[in-house]
Amino acid sequence: AGEPSMFAKCTAEFVGTFLLVLTVGCNVLGGSGVWAGVSIACVLMVAIYALGGISGANFNPAVSTALGISQAMGGPGLDWQTVGIYSTVQSLAGVVAALCYSGLFGETFNLAPAKGFSWHHAGLCELLYTFMLCFVVLNVAAAKKNVQEKNQYYGLAIGFVIIAGAYGAGAVSGGCFNPAVALGIDVSSAGLGFGWCGPYI
Repeated sequence: AGEPSMFAKCTAEFVGTFLLVLTVGCNVLGGSGVWAGVSIACVLMVAIYALGGISGANFNPAVSTALGISQAMGGPGLDWQTVGIYSTVQSLAGVVAALCYSGLFGETFNLAPAKGFSWHHAGLCELLYTFMLCFVVLNVAAAKKNVQEKNQYYGLAIGFVIIAGAYGAGAVSGGCFNPAVALGIDVSSAGLGFGWCGPYI
């Protein structure tokens, strides 16, 4: 089979990011509580395995940017044009998904640090765990050795980063680790206050 078209890749990125953000919103508004982190990690893992062969399953502008930096440094990754296209599609999917869960539940929620924490606490948590996510992606899915050996654990490893982050930093920032998630939540809750996505992006 030949290389998937850019349309196919963008469709895969849209679908995967949409499912991720929709799951985040449904867990928060549905009051899933303790299992929310596992649910979100599972939908990401499933989408990675289902769509990774088409687009690489980034579903996150931060991951796409990390892959762009990787290629610029001589490693495997994405060219900057693809990074820009993917990031735009992912951000759009995040906004559409957030509007969908808002319509489904008839309410929304604001993106903000938890009570007792400020934007720089939330921003630091988001920075550290987004770095952790990108670091794991680069090492299990993009590293030359793993690309050549075609390992099959990459989706599980990436999913476990989300579980670690959701329970580790979720109590401070809410645990986005993804600019598309942050932007989608912020746009859908604009009536409650807009602009919190800045520290999260």
